[in-house]
Amino acid sequence: MKFNYAKFFLTVALLAMNFAVSAQLPDPNDGDTGGDDPPAPVNTYIIYLGIAAVLFAFFQIRSQMSRSAK
Repeated sequence: MKFNYAKFFLTVALLAMNFAVSAQLPDPNDGDTGGDDPPAPVNTYIIYLGIAAVLFAFFQIRSQMSRSAK
């Protein structure tokens, strides 16, 4: 099985963009929108979850490659 770098980098780029667009910054010129809810911050532990997912995927791909080489 050949490792496809284009798919890997596309997946990483899409995940990175997903984290960036999920953040909600407060708008000082918002005016009265009828709600008093504060903006939802991005949880800092999502970064650790992403790192764990990448490591898990790496080990799964490596084990699959070693099984197919036998």
